[in-house]
Amino acid sequence: IVPLNSQSIEIEAKSFYNCRALVNLVLPQGSTADDSTTHKHSFQRCALLQDRFGEGEDSIITGLTSRFDNFPVHKLCYHHS
Repeated sequence: IVPLNSQSIEIEAKSFYNCRALVNLVLPQGSTADDSTTHKHSFQRCALLQDRFGEGEDSIITGLTSRFDNFPVHKLCYHHS
């Protein structure tokens, strides 16, 4: 579990490449995925994340950093688990 008040994280290219089971991840606000130099996406072929947030890198990052927006009880439970 990543504490919600953590510093932002830069996810390197292909960090979660082909991770077909990844669905439960929360990233701190300001986190980014760096694929600018290799053009290889950090979440490429992560089917469950792509199904949930769309195939675009930006939409996945937005979904993972804002997962608990408007859900304060869920945020509290996650943070204390």
